[in-house]
Amino acid sequence: MQGQGTDTGAEPGLRDRKRARTRQAIRTAGLDLFEEQGFESTTVDQICRRADIAHRTFFRYYECKEALLFGMDFGAAVLDAFAAAPAGLDLWAAFERAGGTIDGQLEESAEHTVRRRALRRRFIEVRSVHDFALIMIDNFAQRAAAIAAERLGVDPVVDLRPQALAALLAGMTRRHVVDGNDMRSLEDWASAFRVLLAQFDAPAPAGAAR
Repeated sequence: MQGQGTDTGAEPGLRDRKRARTRQAIRTAGLDLFEEQGFESTTVDQICRRADIAHRTFFRYYECKEALLFGMDFGAAVLDAFAAAPAGLDLWAAFERAGGTIDGQLEESAEHTVRRRALRRRFIEVRSVHDFALIMIDNFAQRAAAIAAERLGVDPVVDLRPQALAALLAGMTRRHVVDGNDMRSLEDWASAFRVLLAQFDAPAPAGAAR
C-alpha cells in the first residue's frame, strides 16, 4: 500500500513533465519548419510528423499553427498575477507588480522566445497571423478589464475605468506585437495619457474652435 501511494503521488509530476516535453517538441518542430520553408508552406501535419506526435495531439496543446508564434501564455500569467495582487494597490501598481512577479516563471525557454518573436515579426503580415494577433490582444485586454472591474468593485458598463485600462493595454500590446516596436513601460504610457487628457482641460487659444 505504501508503494502504491508513492507511485500515485508521483504521477501528476510525471504527467506534467511529459506534457512539457510534448509541448516543447511541437514548438521546436513548428519553429524549425517556419524557418526552413516559411509559415504558409508549413502544415499542421508536417509539424506533427517532425514532432513525432499524432495529429489530434497537436490540438490538445495548440488551437492552430498560428498559436505557435504567440507562445503558450500570451499574458495569462501576468493577468493571473494582476488578479492576485494585494487589494490595497491601485491599478497601475498592481499591474506593474504583476509583471515583475511572473518574470522568469514561464515554461517557454529564452531561446524559444527569441526565435518565436523573430518569426512573428517576419510573418505578421500573413492574414491569418495578423488576425490571430488581434484576437489574442482583444482577449487579453477584455480579461484585464474584467479583473480591473473586480478589483475596483465597479460595474464596467457604468464605470469606464476598467475599459480605459483595457484600451491602454490593447494599444501597448498591439504596438509591441503587431507593429513590432519595443514595449514601453506601463508608466510611460500612463504619463502619455495624462498629458493627452490634460490638453482637454486646458483653455483653448483665443479664436480657436472648441
